[in-house]
Amino acid sequence: MQLDEQGKNLLSLLVLRLDDAVPGRPDTYIGYKDCHDLLNLPKIREKWGESLKAQGLNSLAAWTAENNVPAITGLIIDKSSLEPGPGYFSLFGEQINPYQWWESEVRRSKSYDWSSFVNESFNLIPSDIDVPDREDIVVSRIIRDTALSQRVKRLNNYECQFCGTSIEMPQGKKYAEAHHIKPLGSPHNGPDVVENMVCVCPNHHAMLDYGAITIDVTKLKSAGGYIISNEFIQYHNENIHKP
Repeated sequence: MQLDEQGKNLLSLLVLRLDDAVPGRPDTYIGYKDCHDLLNLPKIREKWGESLKAQGLNSLAAWTAENNVPAITGLIIDKSSLEPGPGYFSLFGEQINPYQWWESEVRRSKSYDWSSFVNESFNLIPSDIDVPDREDIVVSRIIRDTALSQRVKRLNNYECQFCGTSIEMPQGKKYAEAHHIKPLGSPHNGPDVVENMVCVCPNHHAMLDYGAITIDVTKLKSAGGYIISNEFIQYHNENIHKP
């Protein structure tokens, strides 16, 4: 199945939103109307959700299911209920714990390499909105970000730098996640550089996101090829960690 142009544009938008999305916190996700506004789409149905389904959401959801990639459409929610539409869960079959599965799919989406699927001509900012240059984000940024996180994971052999865990996947593949120590996006505005990243397992990723743990560079399992900046570690310990 080939992803249509509207589906590619919606995927490109969601990939851009991954930096600010915290798995398990739907308040950091994006609403149906937000997608319309950012993609400059008309409202063609009475409800925003139904309108978006006809303009890329259905095709993107079907494509993710058929190609066995993370269910990134879970980032799109009804802002009143803070949940995705019921079709999100039913498309992938009955889940024993659908909310835990939903969180895990968002977490997988954050670490997945989407660079070969996004629309290269996509531009997030509508042409009729005047914004500073720093907010003029295009797909080339997505590709660069993904390459950096993949590099960090490869350098660490897909092993968590906190506990050494490496998740074994089918066909001999390994799974790990990359975490920005000083978070990207407002209000932290951390840089997207390898010196600001650690390779982690899902459990430690969640603990870092929620500020449940501090970072002690002397206890991290180090990888050759780059050095984690003490500046960003200090920022996490002073601003993200919640004693």
